[in-house]
Amino acid sequence: MEEFKKAMEEISKSLQKMVDDLRERRDYRISEEGEEVRIEIDMPGLEPADIALSVTKDGTALRAEGARGERKYSKFIRLPVKIDPSTATALYRHGVLIITAKKVKEEEIRIPVRG
Repeated sequence: MEEFKKAMEEISKSLQKMVDDLRERRDYRISEEGEEVRIEIDMPGLEPADIALSVTKDGTALRAEGARGERKYSKFIRLPVKIDPSTATALYRHGVLIITAKKVKEEEIRIPVRG
């Protein structure tokens, strides 16, 4: 039984290291600045016309795809906060796609409590 526990701990440590390594290799960055979210995706070797960008209706994820010759990119990013897709703008400069959008404010509704 003790050997099994040790083996499971080693497997758990290995999996955690894999997850940590994958996080470090991300080719995108997300930052929140006030009421806006900024997403930067490394996509070198393209032109703006080579890139297709879409945001989900509920503003929880985006997809960026691009291809030119041998260079192909496809990135699906789940966002940490909801955004308003109608406010999204995109700029491609020096091999980096920069997307900004306004965060959706959480709506709070008061509910009466009856006794």
